[in-house]
Amino acid sequence: MIGEAWTEICDALLAAGITDPAHYAGVVGTPSQKQAWAIVEPLLAELLEADVVLIGAPMYNFSIPAALKAWIDQVTFPRMSLRPKKFVIAGARGGTYAEGTPRAPFDHHERYLRDFVAGHYDVDDVRFVHAELTNALVDPHLAAREGERVASREAALAAI
Repeated sequence: MIGEAWTEICDALLAAGITDPAHYAGVVGTPSQKQAWAIVEPLLAELLEADVVLIGAPMYNFSIPAALKAWIDQVTFPRMSLRPKKFVIAGARGGTYAEGTPRAPFDHHERYLRDFVAGHYDVDDVRFVHAELTNALVDPHLAAREGERVASREAALAAI
């Protein structure tokens, strides 16, 4: 869980000018920092070991799930760079938020993740794969769009 000790680690990294994740553990000193690091380090190690980071991120209320936000908060440190990693973000959306659709301005999901990965991880190689209109399966108002849902699903599968 993000707490004061995690913030102290981030502050120490900033003060020391450390941006290389391989040297993060060097600023961990107090017992509470060690406890926080014991939680964060395995998550960060998994992220650092990956050549391609695959994130499953359904759209919840125009944005990302709280559990994904919590993970992001745990593995993000000041001025870190994950270049040359690639990110693939796959998700499902109840409606359609594709460019040119009326709901496109409400897509805070892809924009947030794209901006976050570029701004905090220094990675521009981000690919999104969306299956849209998944609510057509259950919402009578979207039933007429079943063909679009199927086409979106097929396009998402083909993009993988």
